[in-house]
Amino acid sequence: MSDDERVARGFRFRKSERIRTRRDISRVFDEGVRWSGKGLRLNVRPNGGAETRAVFVTVRKYGNAVARNRARRVLSECWRLAKPGIVPGMDVVVVIFPGEDRFDLRAGQLDAVLRRSSLAV
Repeated sequence: MSDDERVARGFRFRKSERIRTRRDISRVFDEGVRWSGKGLRLNVRPNGGAETRAVFVTVRKYGNAVARNRARRVLSECWRLAKPGIVPGMDVVVVIFPGEDRFDLRAGQLDAVLRRSSLAV
């Protein structure tokens, strides 16, 4: 395995790092703390584990399925690259509001909300 492959492995967004059940998502919404920023809202709750888990959801009036899926993909990529600098042991639900889905804009929005919430190390 080359050095590049080892570095790339640290940036993966594995299934164990995703919140996958409705029950876990509802628990974060009900018991978590909320921070808002332009275009995004974070709901955060400690999970008692070693990894930070995340899920990306869009508001109901976001647009058609293509737009919603693109928004989730773009933000998932922003999260994947920011992941090494995020505090471990949290469950995070990122609510995405309608806006321009460009990587540079969404990365800046995510970074601002992560700093405000003290999740960025």
